[in-house]
Amino acid sequence: MLKGKVAMIFNVAQLLKASVGTALEENFDEEDVQLDHDLKVCGPITGHVRMRRTNQCILVDGWVELTVELSCTRCLRDFEHVMHVPFEERFYPTVDILTGLAAPVADDEDDIFYIDDHHHLNLTEAIRQNVLLEIPIVTLCQEDCAGLCSRCGYDLNLGPCACPPEVDERFSVLSTLLGNGLTVAQDAQANHKKTTQN
Repeated sequence: MLKGKVAMIFNVAQLLKASVGTALEENFDEEDVQLDHDLKVCGPITGHVRMRRTNQCILVDGWVELTVELSCTRCLRDFEHVMHVPFEERFYPTVDILTGLAAPVADDEDDIFYIDDHHHLNLTEAIRQNVLLEIPIVTLCQEDCAGLCSRCGYDLNLGPCACPPEVDERFSVLSTLLGNGLTVAQDAQANHKKTTQN
C-alpha cells in the first residue's frame, strides 16, 4: 500500500486505438508522493516517460529524479540521497479498447504491469520497484564516513572519542616481555652502580 496521493497516471485510451509504433511522451512533476513505507521521499518526483504502442502492450521507458532519505550504514545518521533512475516496463490492457471485453491476462509473467479497465496507466508501482532496486546495499552519508566507536558509540565524524587507544592482544605478551626486560636491565644497572661505589 502506497502512502500519499496516487500519482503519475496517464490515460492511454487513444494510444491503445492508435497503430503499432505510435508514441506518446510526457514530463511529470509530482509532489507529496511516498513510494514505500520504508522509503521517505524528500520533495517532488520529476521525470520523463515515453509510451509506445506495440501489437500486444504499451512499452514504457523513461527516467525519474528524486531525493530519498537513507540511513548511513556506518554512523547510522539519516541523510538525503539524490537518485536518477532509468526504467523500462511493459503495460498490458485488461480491457479490449474496441470491444470492451476483458483482455487475456498473462499470469505467467512477473515483470509486467497492467492498464486498468478505464485505460489508465499508473507508473507509481513500476517506479517504486525500480527505485528500490537502485538503492545501494551499503548506504554512506559520505565516502569517508568514520562511523561509530565500537566501544562507546561516539560519532567519529565529530572527532576522536575519549576511549583509550586499542591494544592488539596479540602483542600484549610481547609488551610484557619488553617490560620485564626493561626492569631486569634497570636492576642490573642499579647493582652495577652499587658495586662501583663500594
